[in-house]
Amino acid sequence: MINLESLLGVQGVIAALRFSDDGSLVESVGELERTHRRLAADICYANGRMMHQGGDMLMTLSNTKGWPPHGWMMMGDELSICAVAEVACFVRNSEASFNEVLRVLAEVAHQ
Repeated sequence: MINLESLLGVQGVIAALRFSDDGSLVESVGELERTHRRLAADICYANGRMMHQGGDMLMTLSNTKGWPPHGWMMMGDELSICAVAEVACFVRNSEASFNEVLRVLAEVAHQ
């Protein structure tokens, strides 16, 4: 069975978390300081809501189905955050294959 811990087996993934509909932390694994886990869940929830709002606007403006998005990604110089549904992971860019990260992330999120 694939679970949150499975994401740590993907090269480059250093931490993963699951959050609820209101942004509260459900579980986390990996290299994420305890004090930062709840903040990370809040940030991921808020970014997801903004992406859904943008997706709703795109669907309205374009008359094209396929929105809202299933996930999002924020890429920094060294680290990135990838999220699908209510699961997110933190990734070292130089070590990761983002195709693999997103494939496993989608499996974990939709189990």
